[in-house]
Amino acid sequence: MTEKRGQMGAPRTKKRNVVLMERDLTALFEIFVHRTITSIQLSKLGFHDVSYETARKRIRRLQQAGFIGSATSGRMEYSRGRPENIYFLTPLGAKALEQYRGISWNDIPTGMPHSYHKEHFLRLVDIRLLLMQAKLDGIISQFEFRTGREFWRELTKEEAIGSENADATITFTYQANQPEITVLLEMDTGNFRQTKHWEPKINSFLKTGLPIWVITGSAPRITKLQQWTQPLLEAAGAGAGKCVFAIYEDLMSAGFFGAVWQRTDGTITDLKPKSVI
Repeated sequence: MTEKRGQMGAPRTKKRNVVLMERDLTALFEIFVHRTITSIQLSKLGFHDVSYETARKRIRRLQQAGFIGSATSGRMEYSRGRPENIYFLTPLGAKALEQYRGISWNDIPTGMPHSYHKEHFLRLVDIRLLLMQAKLDGIISQFEFRTGREFWRELTKEEAIGSENADATITFTYQANQPEITVLLEMDTGNFRQTKHWEPKINSFLKTGLPIWVITGSAPRITKLQQWTQPLLEAAGAGAGKCVFAIYEDLMSAGFFGAVWQRTDGTITDLKPKSVI
């Protein structure tokens, strides 16, 4: 059978109807939470009870039905040697979330995110997955992950200023029957300026009284951020353990709680409550 082609000679993709199942809606919601997400990440968050290949086929069906769009991520699928796609919501996907999950259309971003932000979004999903693994390994329990916009809306009862939002808020306990710990998580892009971005952000975080965990790209960058942060902690009467730093690649290789974390004064912490002063 001859394949039909469009004006530029590209094969026409026939739109396929899909009846949305609960797992599909969970997958759409996870894309909404993270803005964009890779196929492997989405399979772990939305289709964790089936094989990756089964999840990948279902994700493809959602794309063919028009609920999500895709682009190349610049990453390679681990051990498979093929480019890994990233996915984002389309207007049809946003409509489904509004209809089935009660999320206002105005709160749902659609379309491909700016390339400048793409890797930042993907790394945040990586960190969430590391924390989920820490829970599976019994290091933490009762783990909850919220994006910054959700937490700040609860805290202020209104939309917070975007530049002052943490990337995520995590809540967990180290052992059963211990008090919950809530931490602000910030993914440093390497492009923050001291007075324009970093100081307003950290001062805003310090007002919450919560510990601040910062993930960045290199040891020199940590040194720079520590220099910017120390005077802010002193002015707020907070100890060096209030804001701690780690390197993304170290977390990916050693695990979230196995990597080296530094307090603002350069000393090492194990992230336990006694380390937050």
